[in-house]
Amino acid sequence: MTRIVSRSDALSRGTSDAELQRYCRTRAWRRLRPGRFLSRSQFDSLTAEEKHRVFAEAVFDAATAPDAVVSHVSAAVFHGLDVWNADLSRVHITRNRARGGGRSSAIRRLHTSPYTDEEVTTFDGVRVTGLARTVADCARTLPFETAVCIADVAARSGGMTMEQIVAVLDSCPNHPGNRMAHKVARFMDGRSESVGESRTRVLLHHLGYTPQLQVPITDSQGCFARVDFDLPDIETVLEFDGKVKYGRYVPEGKSASDVLWEEKRREDRIRGTGRQVVRIAWADLDRPELVDRMIRDAAERARYRE
Repeated sequence: MTRIVSRSDALSRGTSDAELQRYCRTRAWRRLRPGRFLSRSQFDSLTAEEKHRVFAEAVFDAATAPDAVVSHVSAAVFHGLDVWNADLSRVHITRNRARGGGRSSAIRRLHTSPYTDEEVTTFDGVRVTGLARTVADCARTLPFETAVCIADVAARSGGMTMEQIVAVLDSCPNHPGNRMAHKVARFMDGRSESVGESRTRVLLHHLGYTPQLQVPITDSQGCFARVDFDLPDIETVLEFDGKVKYGRYVPEGKSASDVLWEEKRREDRIRGTGRQVVRIAWADLDRPELVDRMIRDAAERARYRE
């Protein structure tokens, strides 16, 4: 567990200001903000999300206003949501007012927006916007793809629904980000099992495809597979290959080659049902024209087989 040291605590234990400055200068301690410190070794061992949470705790702890709550992507970190591609350079704080009331800084981004007591929860003494409000705020302010990834995790792990997000958005109907946020709420889907699958779904949407998710595949011997994305109109399935499928996640008693062989047999059976299979990896998500061509080629092969 991380332990943030305040200046007052350090002074009460006999550490002088000069020593605090020396600790930071020699990189024994990391200054999180004026008057808040963490040991350098502990800070360096944290992930990017964990470092952001520590900064958020320090910012919130340092005499923020009584109506301040951690919000937006910072709150998403507290909720354990995957914040892929989100900017974590500043801590987001919201104050419960329509406008005005403070300034942003190099480490803090201040928002002003009314909230209700029901829209606030607490993590280790830090007041944070609740899950629905957090997803809504992220959907209002982040790029569509990033916001969808966050919303999908909230739906999958937190049971969040489109209706809950829409209710939050409708409680503040004049927010300038509501139009995009409604698109995120309508698009979110807890059946996306990873950020990679969420990004794939966004990519397919931009390419004009409407896939079915997590579809069981059957043949004469029964159900034998579940595919990430099914495009039944063109007899094509698409699978996102994350690292867990090969090598990194190998069941006990099997080798990576065993896993590859079983996956090949599975793919052959899928093709035996008349479908074509397209596999994409993380790097392909930044090459939409390649993915589109792969899907079109697969669709053409499916038509040829007919």
